Amino acid sequence: MLNFYGIIGHQRELKSLQLLNDETNIPHSILFTGQRGIGKRLIVERLIGSFICKDSTPPCGTCSLCKQIAARSFPDLIILERDDKGKIPVGTRDKLMPGTVRWLIERLSLAPSTDNYSVIIDGVDTISEVGQNALLKTIEEPYSKTNIFLISDSRAGILPTIISRCIEIPFQPLKNDDLLNILKIKESLTDKSEFLISISGGSAEIALKLHDDNIFNEISNLCSVISKFVKRESEEMLKYPEIKYISDNEFLLIVLINIYSFMVREDIKKNIKTIPEEIRLNSKDAAQVVRILLAIKMGLKNNLNVKNILKGFMYSFKRVGSHGFIEPDFSWLE
Repeated sequence: MLNFYGIIGHQRELKSLQLLNDETNIPHSILFTGQRGIGKRLIVERLIGSFICKDSTPPCGTCSLCKQIAARSFPDLIILERDDKGKIPVGTRDKLMPGTVRWLIERLSLAPSTDNYSVIIDGVDTISEVGQNALLKTIEEPYSKTNIFLISDSRAGILPTIISRCIEIPFQPLKNDDLLNILKIKESLTDKSEFLISISGGSAEIALKLHDDNIFNEISNLCSVISKFVKRESEEMLKYPEIKYISDNEFLLIVLINIYSFMVREDIKKNIKTIPEEIRLNSKDAAQVVRILLAIKMGLKNNLNVKNILKGFMYSFKRVGSHGFIEPDFSWLE
């Protein structure tokens, strides 16, 4: 019996993992898909701990082996994750840099120092097509006894040949009650928590970040500028509000999309008063903002910064028609 102590939500997904473990050996390659910040990585680490911990209901979380997993110091735990550019690099054959795809493949060709390797590839969708193709054989037939856990926000960006070689566990967003319990445990509840949960998209990571007043205030200021611009009340967006506390543009765009999507839903339900007046838009205008922000999010690969995000919004808003949306055009990038 796997021990998933402290995991909130995802009962269906945990049951699937339990069934895999009960009926046969865990497959050597499992793909965890679902939006960011909902606990996929935590569950993967807990699953790896269950292979290594010697307790009767592993992982116990207190033995030296569990502590090594938590500290990422276990000798045969290998983790690939995004670099400062938001991608997992492929690397080169002549210079095998740790953290790259080619370095991983070479490492797995060597015998593990313990029973088997445990590999986490967090952000497999950020690996280039060349890198994913290089991983194919390793995922299908590892050199030695290896469990590989691929983590991705979605299937988009993952080669079908990668997906076909894995057992996929799709994760759903956390429920509002689950987020509320997480906030209680973290002692982060405030009088704004209900609203912040509603714009978190089921992500604990986003809900917790939004409870940072500095981050929430910057997002509120951005929404106020965007909404005033849409309502033609102000050209203030041309001043490009200063962003000091939000360094993750993907997080920023996800939250903005969540906020304006929430406006669409609440306006349709005639419950628009739940939204702060200074950022409030009707469902038609909010839906147009969402379409533009989704298109701009596609441009993250162009290394957008906040200034360019807002410049792109203005450029697109002025060009979008009332009956549809043009294809994203990033010719305005500096």
